[in-house]
Amino acid sequence: MQLKKCEKCGTYTLRDSCPKCGSPTKTAHYKFIKIKTEKSREKCQLDLV
Repeated sequence: MQLKKCEKCGTYTLRDSCPKCGSPTKTAHYKFIKIKTEKSREKCQLDLV
């Protein structure tokens, strides 16, 4: 089972469609994206030189 969120009204549910408004739901989980920091960018640039 995966937690889902309604695209229209924002209700959380485990169903494929919202129990309140009936519109389709999307996964409520998001993916973590690795963001490089300024220091790691500088280090990468120094490695290229």
